[in-house]
Amino acid sequence: MTEVQLHDVALVPERTLGAPADDGALRGRLTFGWDLLPADHGSAPADWLAHTRATPGREYRHLLLVCSFRPETPQAPGAFRHASLAVALATPDPAVRPVARLIDPGVRTRPAAAGPGTGLSFTVSTGIVDVGVERQPEAGPGREEWIVRGHGASQPDPQWEFRRLRRVPLVGDHPVAALVELVPGAVNTAEVLVAAELEHRSWGIRRYRARLGPASHGITLGP
Repeated sequence: MTEVQLHDVALVPERTLGAPADDGALRGRLTFGWDLLPADHGSAPADWLAHTRATPGREYRHLLLVCSFRPETPQAPGAFRHASLAVALATPDPAVRPVARLIDPGVRTRPAAAGPGTGLSFTVSTGIVDVGVERQPEAGPGREEWIVRGHGASQPDPQWEFRRLRRVPLVGDHPVAALVELVPGAVNTAEVLVAAELEHRSWGIRRYRARLGPASHGITLGP
């Protein structure tokens, strides 16, 4: 179990024709937090632990990221319809980069009717997220639709997409994670960016971006 402190993130609108002249950053709609854990941390999925044990000569970090989407307010209108979270892993040498060997979730789904999700379990209290391991629910009847989808396993640029469904708004806390294989003898970092689409009743669909985590240098993974 680990605790992740969430912090408010300002969403900066992309400038487009027809956008309101006073369209400033959107605040109070997205919070973000992260934690860096040892590869054998108890919250790691079983296949991650098996992977690290099978490759004892390599160094890994468990990078946990949490995006929390908040409902619209009169001061910050618009409903989230889609968002993406991208991680760029790097060292000072552009030719040598860390790799996200495994990611979680690959996909997180909901039944077409409302029901429990899958993947990491989490609870939130006063801006702190407790993250643990969740058992996969028994498969039930009906069609499953994805609400979170991951890409880029075994790549240096993993990313996740989040989307709303017809009966499931894009709100609440969404943890994702990567098992990062470090480059030995180098400073390994992760830069995190988010892009989001919000649907406004008067403006239509607006796109926003934000840089998450320590903006000046990214998240230091090791050594």
